[in-house]
Amino acid sequence: MSASPAPSSAALLAHARPAPDDGTRPAESGDPARPTPATGPGSADLRLLRAADVAADPQLFGEFLDHVQAIEEEVLMESIGLPELVTTAAERRAGWESDPHHLRDLALAVGGDACLGCAVVVAPLRDNLDSADVAVDVLPGLAPETAAAVDDLLWAHVDAVVSEVGRTVLYADEQHPDHPDDNYSATALGRPAAHFDGARPEGGSDSGTARPDPGAARLDPDRGPNGTRPLRRLAPGHGALFADDPALLLLESRGFSLVQIERFAVLPVSDVPAPEVPAGLRAHSWVGDVPAHLLDALAHLLTVFEATIPVGEADFEPVVHTPERVRDEDRLTRARGITAYGTVLLRADDGAPLGATVYHVGEGREFGFQESTVTVPEARGRGYAVLLKRLNAGHLRASAPEVERVYTWNAAENTPMLAINDRVGFRALGMTGTWQRGGG
Repeated sequence: MSASPAPSSAALLAHARPAPDDGTRPAESGDPARPTPATGPGSADLRLLRAADVAADPQLFGEFLDHVQAIEEEVLMESIGLPELVTTAAERRAGWESDPHHLRDLALAVGGDACLGCAVVVAPLRDNLDSADVAVDVLPGLAPETAAAVDDLLWAHVDAVVSEVGRTVLYADEQHPDHPDDNYSATALGRPAAHFDGARPEGGSDSGTARPDPGAARLDPDRGPNGTRPLRRLAPGHGALFADDPALLLLESRGFSLVQIERFAVLPVSDVPAPEVPAGLRAHSWVGDVPAHLLDALAHLLTVFEATIPVGEADFEPVVHTPERVRDEDRLTRARGITAYGTVLLRADDGAPLGATVYHVGEGREFGFQESTVTVPEARGRGYAVLLKRLNAGHLRASAPEVERVYTWNAAENTPMLAINDRVGFRALGMTGTWQRGGG
């Protein structure tokens, strides 16, 4: 889609700073798909606008965050056709104002009176203290020279920020609506990729409709079927991405290496059957904060989740959850305008926690996100994860009937969870690449 950036107010633009004028891209980039000089129409007057410079003014900060959301929506629409997955301005403001556990930096690239791209840096302050999550998004439809200049400006800013705060391991991700179908098992691929748009088909069904994945239309017709396109592979069974994808090439040009591939999928909530809880087990569901009597159980289960979730070739350190940390996460979730819908499975005789799953739904949204799903190792292989997901889908239907669908991401190597999600009814949409720069 073509870019049509909304103009910024003069008050906001007054805080933009001139960009460094060295006229070149980093020497290590070496991406033949983009011009080497960071010049071109519209690039000479690029400026940088930082959130820190306007955060004290609620109105200007709100306008700033609206521009970030608008750019990210355009990028999501261009890449996978799902702009609704964006982090909203309200959610981002709440994270900025209410979360003392992460360092955050946001910046906009400004050309003329329009915002042409954004950069996001989030660095944890409790664990993984050498790392930061980073993202650079450039508005689709810009002239190639301008897009390259915006990308250079924003990555230079990211590099300066992470250097200043001493972060040497960076993580980034990008989304793909298509996938090398000759490189995955049927379990990893699930059903044929489709976008679930939530529209009600004729006949009054609430299950929504699926439309064919548009990614197939973007395959290079001169390269033949999927299998003839070059692949960027990980370890056997860990998946692959198309090596000629522009988003992949951009991250490689910035020194990132692919460390994990995930399948992302959607669950039409109304399609999930309501199960019975078997004898010997009991389930407890909640809305909002974790009930006090379940704090210890959730802390234990989330710690198990962190210790056992596949991380591919990334250098993540598992997080240890305490009841206090669980309660603090409740506070942060509420502050972001997000409601949690959770279900825990307990052994009936002694109340021992066996597993849990949680959905998050943002205020006013008709969809949610699957957060952690975990069963303790000694209880795996008994169908408890499928039971939990089905119970929680029924809980969500009863508590928030306006929520039609739930999105999830799962590691390509996590064959058991992919099979579980297929049984529950998740429909594959595409793949996500996780990238790392620095570290081991």
